[in-house]
Amino acid sequence: MGCIVRGRGLYKEYPGGVLAVKGVDLEARPGKTALMGPNGSGKTTTLSMLAGALKPSRGEVEVCGLNLWGREWLEARRKIGFAPQDMPFRDKLTGRENLVWHGLLRGLSLGEASRRARRLGEELGMSSYLDRRVATYSGGMRRRLSIAAALMGEPEVLILDEPTSGLDPGAREELWGLIESRLRDLTIVFSTHLGEEAERHADIVYLFSRGRVAAWGRPGELIERYAPRPRIVLYLQEDAEPLEIDGMRPQVLGPGVVSYTVDDPGMGMRAAIDAYTLRGVAVERVEVRRPSLEEVFLAVARGG
Repeated sequence: MGCIVRGRGLYKEYPGGVLAVKGVDLEARPGKTALMGPNGSGKTTTLSMLAGALKPSRGEVEVCGLNLWGREWLEARRKIGFAPQDMPFRDKLTGRENLVWHGLLRGLSLGEASRRARRLGEELGMSSYLDRRVATYSGGMRRRLSIAAALMGEPEVLILDEPTSGLDPGAREELWGLIESRLRDLTIVFSTHLGEEAERHADIVYLFSRGRVAAWGRPGELIERYAPRPRIVLYLQEDAEPLEIDGMRPQVLGPGVVSYTVDDPGMGMRAAIDAYTLRGVAVERVEVRRPSLEEVFLAVARGG
């Protein structure tokens, strides 16, 4: 069955009466669960409560059947590896020395911490960087080191706060390839503000808005349930007059660029091309823009 993480009725109130999280319920099973939302939506606060880094004002967190804030708190925390956005590394030390330090904080002996640092360096493809000072690391390599540090205690749950924040697309793909090939047996919970990232890499997505879960489900289910219909975008000559076609109203996106919302992209495309061709207007290019998780989030957030 694997390790399950559950948050029940989670609230977090900060000094001054600021309520950052308002009654969040969620469950993460083995695989990848994403918490998606913009800055200030409550996803990072919720993630920190699931990791045990922040105590809920109300509610409870259960990890592998253990109460994270109950009598089993120590055993529960040993099952969690947490990589916040700013993992506390000592830049003057090497990657290996930092990993050993994190291992010692976990209660490992020096020998065991050294062995795990070497093994994780190999598994995460950073062996050649382990003996370099962390100050010389790229953003992508620091992210790998953060994940390695979170794995030093051999957890069953890995919690990642925006693991690809600040990385270029190539580095993001490389990091996700690493996570999906090497860490597939863990329960992974990660936060992101990127719809494309959640859509491609998560099994279950929780959409956060204003401190609450606005919707949750598999990415495909959320798109089918909430997303607007597909659109076709036509690129015409700049002085072309937008046409209403079979009840489809045009939306002008720019000079010579017109969009139509359709039920069937294939039929809509043919109807649009035929209509403009009959008027003597050449269609230079057509795009089909299918709904994405980003659009789902916008639709759900606007609808409360």
